[in-house]
Amino acid sequence: MSRTLFRFVLALCLLLAHAPVAFAVETQTVYLSGHGKDDPVQWDFFCNNGQNADKWSTIAVPSNWELHGYGVYTYGRDNLRPWPKVQGQYKRTFTLPVDWSSLKVNLVFEGVMTDAQARVNGQSAGPMHQGGYYQFKYDITKLLKFGQENLLEVTVDDESANASVNGAERRGDYWNYGGIFRPVYLAATPMDSIDRVAINAKADGSLTADVAVDAAAQDQNGTTAWSCEGQILDMEDKPVGASFAQTFPLSDGKVQLTAKLDRPRLWTAETPNLYQAEFRLKDQTGAVIHSIRKTFGFRTIEIRSGDAPGVFVNGQHIMLKGSDRHSFWPDSGRCLSDQVNHDDVALMKEMNMNAVRMSHYPPDQSFLDECDRQGVYVLDELAGWHAKYDDTIGHTLVEAMVKRDVNHPCILFWDNGNEGGWNVNLDDDFAKWDPQGRKVIHPQQTFRGTDNTHYPQYNAVVTKSNGTVPFFPTEMLHANYDGGGGAGLDDYWNVMVKGRASSGGFIWAFLDEDVVRTDENRIIDSRGNEAPDGIVGPYREKEASFYSIRQVWSPIVVTRPAEGGDTLNLENRYNCTDANQCTFTWEWRLFKNPGDAGAGYVVQLKGNAAVEGSIPPGASGKLQLQMPDMTKTPAHDALAITANDPAGREILTWVWSDSQIDRYRTIVDGGNSAQVAPAAETPDVLTANAGDLSLTFSKTTGLLTAVSRAGKSFSLINGPRLVVALPTPVPRGRGRGAAAPATAPVAPPTPLAESTLTSLTQKADGNDLVISAAFAGPMSSIIYRLHTGGWLSIDYAYNLTGPHEYFGVGFDYPQANVKSMRFLGDGPAPVYKNRLTGGMLDVWDRTYNATITGFPTADQTKPFDYPEFKGYYAGIRWIQLQTSEGLITALVNQDDLFVQVLKPEYPGGNIIPAALVMPFPATNFSFLHAIPAIGTKANRATTTGPQGQPAVANGDYRGSFSLFFGDLPRP
Repeated sequence: MSRTLFRFVLALCLLLAHAPVAFAVETQTVYLSGHGKDDPVQWDFFCNNGQNADKWSTIAVPSNWELHGYGVYTYGRDNLRPWPKVQGQYKRTFTLPVDWSSLKVNLVFEGVMTDAQARVNGQSAGPMHQGGYYQFKYDITKLLKFGQENLLEVTVDDESANASVNGAERRGDYWNYGGIFRPVYLAATPMDSIDRVAINAKADGSLTADVAVDAAAQDQNGTTAWSCEGQILDMEDKPVGASFAQTFPLSDGKVQLTAKLDRPRLWTAETPNLYQAEFRLKDQTGAVIHSIRKTFGFRTIEIRSGDAPGVFVNGQHIMLKGSDRHSFWPDSGRCLSDQVNHDDVALMKEMNMNAVRMSHYPPDQSFLDECDRQGVYVLDELAGWHAKYDDTIGHTLVEAMVKRDVNHPCILFWDNGNEGGWNVNLDDDFAKWDPQGRKVIHPQQTFRGTDNTHYPQYNAVVTKSNGTVPFFPTEMLHANYDGGGGAGLDDYWNVMVKGRASSGGFIWAFLDEDVVRTDENRIIDSRGNEAPDGIVGPYREKEASFYSIRQVWSPIVVTRPAEGGDTLNLENRYNCTDANQCTFTWEWRLFKNPGDAGAGYVVQLKGNAAVEGSIPPGASGKLQLQMPDMTKTPAHDALAITANDPAGREILTWVWSDSQIDRYRTIVDGGNSAQVAPAAETPDVLTANAGDLSLTFSKTTGLLTAVSRAGKSFSLINGPRLVVALPTPVPRGRGRGAAAPATAPVAPPTPLAESTLTSLTQKADGNDLVISAAFAGPMSSIIYRLHTGGWLSIDYAYNLTGPHEYFGVGFDYPQANVKSMRFLGDGPAPVYKNRLTGGMLDVWDRTYNATITGFPTADQTKPFDYPEFKGYYAGIRWIQLQTSEGLITALVNQDDLFVQVLKPEYPGGNIIPAALVMPFPATNFSFLHAIPAIGTKANRATTTGPQGQPAVANGDYRGSFSLFFGDLPRP
């Protein structure tokens, strides 16, 4: 190459590298704000009311101004007269290169609460925008100074001048906020450009794309044929299939392209296969003027009624397993981030959810992107809690919502408002902008062929699940406080998976909305019982219902035959996935002993398991454990099976105990092997000693009344006395909103006949001392066996019949003395009679907390400490309480007892719905044959299914457990 030619080539390369932006054919985007809560940009700011009013300062954009110390916190259900109004003024300067002068520049707002007016260099950018959750833009090309500093000013009113906007968005059962809470950016395109694309890609591989073109003024009347070319790409940018094109007069402003792809990889929540489509606008010479890309998926949605009703995706009936989600973070309000949106979808998938309803407004774009990528069905909702937009603003906002979201394959339905917030004049608007013609639903209503009844009782679920109209309640169970979310779900789901018309349902709600109050020294405010409606906490802490939902909604169900063996039963509850696409592993686990420290287990042996043949959706089959040949198996307490989905995500782990686990019920005496001496008696008490342990029994009641070791007292006393609660005269709870005082959670139970001690005797049995108490009344007998090493075994019997909330035996113990507990049982969370699913057999180590689900603790450094410590526990083999008096260990000698650990508290005031206020024995440490079911904010427990009914006692009951006070003896 000659020097002259080299210089020419070099000069050409430099020219191209520094060419004006106008040569670029993709849209150029420059953010004036951050992308979310984690990378905001400071703008000048002034507000006229509330915190830090009437002075210029700076504020992070995007943000809700309340969370940055401005304005007034309000809750939508506040009955304020007059309603406080805050106006904020924003300023931001920016400079654009001279090269942008040949481009068209749009100023884009992703979301502003609630009325917004923008000015650029002192001139109006366009008409006021109203509606807080919708994207809007202005063409500001003629207002800009290229190569110089520009001034953007935005005036924002949190209260809209349109009363219907306030009714639809700001008078709901949730916190209100103000400000520019989603990103702001400049989007530059050529003067002739593609404005938007709406894609309809079906399961048969056919694709149509409605392409809207924004032509420059001088080109709008031209009749010259331009063209638009499309190309399908995979997610690695590789072309798939041939390109496709269509010519059209630019004056039409739109063109429709069609294509067909053979054997496309289909999109479902189980197979979130995505494609890209690139669209290139070409002028009459064939030069590419502008190009854009859109992500989409091939899939077809059908709603069928009649003999085979339901929601169908790609011809396959699906079950929606979802929750209702607000866009929310405690420190930033409705201003989120890509990471929060990603993590929320991942958390839903971890819970084995496959669907989410956007309540009660459209979400961030990045949340829908994550639902596309990770695989979650979406109900995208126009705002409207119990009130609706008027026709004028409603038409505008439907258009904005659908235009922005139309290409997301995750969206199955458009929701026209919520619970009466439906403007029926808008129902047909959605189809104007959606070539897919997605179904429009009215949440809470049966409308246009879908039944979306809210909070149906169990009997209604049975009826509707077996009807002829597709049934999927858009609010099914209410997770306020500790009820609802997982409680009752097992009963509901057992009906739904068998019902021909059922297509699942949605739990209210995904998260608690406890907000940081910058106006109250940054306390975290749950708004009484209004905001804590979530399955997870505000920082996404897993509440007890999380674990229950995860198990009930597992798409793979593995059960172990009673006879054991290496072949398990498997039911496939996927909609589109063969069970043989999942992977399975097994472990033999040896749990830690009571005398060890910490939690968990040791894996003794592990391996893989394989599905036998094919188990398609809805079918059952066998899972074969691939175990080595061995003459002697390693010592182990349990078999664990873990299922992973085709993407490698864990679905669930099941743990079943083996017979060797009964070793924990064997008393290890150790130490002193001398015979326990006879008890000393006075007229009132009987005192027995074993080594440095001293026990006192009342000769009036037959109960243990004092315990000490080496002179140090333990306060586990006055038991094991019978603790029973009959159903209250009026069933607990009257439905939604009914509340009961925290000081009197339930009506006093009908008293039982008293049990009267008839005899208290003692005798030697080998080296042990046996003390026998006999009673007249419901309690039949208590047999105490004091072992030489200091263990006290207790066997008891009582007789009871009829319905009860709970029954068993218990001891008094001061709550203030408890520091922590360890237990081998189903954990990590407490249970109720209708929320027994979700626990996993393991050794759990829990530090004491006074957590009330949904309500922040007094310790603001750890305001949400989950799981709750206090409550009923299931499957306990052994449990230890670490107390200020020393260690107390209990071995539970049978599988049918629940253990009560202390008594949960309730927040002050009458703010807990009565159906959620549970009866607990006053004893604080009890061994129970029956525990109560919990209701929901919407329904009493008895209306949520068989598991919600009071337990029915049916005669004689026996229990057995052993206690040790102090550090355990070594074997």
